[in-house]
Amino acid sequence: MNLFRITSMLASVLLLTACADPLSEELHQRSRTQPTWFEDAKLGIFIHWGLPSVPAFASGDPLQPGDLEEILLGDGPRRELPYSEWYLNTKAYPDSETAEFHRQQYNDAPYENFQPEFEANVDRGWDPDAWAAKFERVGARYVVLVTKHHDGYSLWPTEVDHPHREDWHSPRDLVGELAAAVRSRGMRFGVYYSTGLDWSFKMVNEGDFVRDVMRSAPESQSYADYAYQQSMELIDRYKPAVFWADIGYPSKGKIDDLFAHYFQTVPDGAVNDRWAPVDVLGQIADWPGGTWLLKSLAAWSLENQPSDVFDDPERVGFKTTEYSNLSEIAPFTWESTRGLGGSFGFNRRENSDDMLSGSELITYLADTVSKNGNVLINVGPDSHGAIPQIQQAPLRELGHWMQINGEAIYNTRPWKRFSNNSGRDLRYTESDDALYAIVTGPVEQQFTIEHPDITYTDVQVLGAELLSVQESPGSLEMELNAPLPAPAVVVRYAK
Repeated sequence: MNLFRITSMLASVLLLTACADPLSEELHQRSRTQPTWFEDAKLGIFIHWGLPSVPAFASGDPLQPGDLEEILLGDGPRRELPYSEWYLNTKAYPDSETAEFHRQQYNDAPYENFQPEFEANVDRGWDPDAWAAKFERVGARYVVLVTKHHDGYSLWPTEVDHPHREDWHSPRDLVGELAAAVRSRGMRFGVYYSTGLDWSFKMVNEGDFVRDVMRSAPESQSYADYAYQQSMELIDRYKPAVFWADIGYPSKGKIDDLFAHYFQTVPDGAVNDRWAPVDVLGQIADWPGGTWLLKSLAAWSLENQPSDVFDDPERVGFKTTEYSNLSEIAPFTWESTRGLGGSFGFNRRENSDDMLSGSELITYLADTVSKNGNVLINVGPDSHGAIPQIQQAPLRELGHWMQINGEAIYNTRPWKRFSNNSGRDLRYTESDDALYAIVTGPVEQQFTIEHPDITYTDVQVLGAELLSVQESPGSLEMELNAPLPAPAVVVRYAK
């Protein structure tokens, strides 16, 4: 569950799409049909980078299952998200740890002061080709850059006039430079754009987190026009393979025109599912008792949803999850995203113990792909454009594993079940030629896994010499020429 999933549920429960610019049935269905390249890609890199990379601070432990629901809907004491990219918002709560950090480190200086420092640091240190080379070695098939987060600062020299701030954008075309570097290495390039929130237009910080977020969604026609024009500019300039929206989309933002133009410009493009009219929810949150109503409806919806793989007919684009995976095979293509640590943006407080290990990252990928999903794993560079070594370490381990075992990930589809019924934990994927069993953790010279109960013409262990295979009722005992200390082992059954 994530913040947008809750707002999307509310939009569905309250039938608020009737209050928004309509999306035609043709474009609605087109958005839900994913291009083959996206279904085959399986692994992408997400990049959160911008002005929050200068202070690089967030407080609190990484979100665990249920934490975000408690922050949004419950009465627990935790109120700070561990996301450093929310720095501008979090520091506006005077009793927050982020506010105290900002007072001590920056003497409560305006957030806008980070702009010249970020731009100077980027000019001194950033190498987009080096980023692209790293992502290629990881085995990524697509890259999605955050081009504008909730603070409203754009990473390209936009020609769309901001009605409240002059030059609230990078003078250097960071988006275009990375797009060229990524595409030169055969990967697809996509853009994230904060469609639903822009704190340079509106930000409410009165104390109730969910009410503040809803009421911070700009409801003005000027913001709807701004978001629409910048989105069109991104499409025309960069022709992104993925257009990744967040939090929602303005109800007056001509979404039908935007989608029509996008799919005409990028016929094999893909959009995600975060397009509900969150600004309409903000208007309801302003009513007396409106916030209570929204929270009650969200809690009811969470308790009564059929399952996490229920295919909501109102869903636009591919389904996204954040710091969580689905519980079983989904009948649709989806995408799971998370940071390597507890934050998407760079957080100076995190250390190597806060990061996923290489083994955990590989297991996360295998679990997601076995359930018909892609993984969009995030990196958070510092303000100079350096990706911290503690983030690179698990990515390098994933890249080494993918060089040997990538055929069990790329171009595969779910099998009839995603995991074992008995014995050692594993995940299944399938291609036209083979069934793959991705076995968690290293294996000894002799190891046993369940028999998948299929007829196969040959069996292999990728990256190892298989000396013998003994079949027993319900299991297979395999002997290798040596133990295989890989983070996960792939058994390939040829059809």
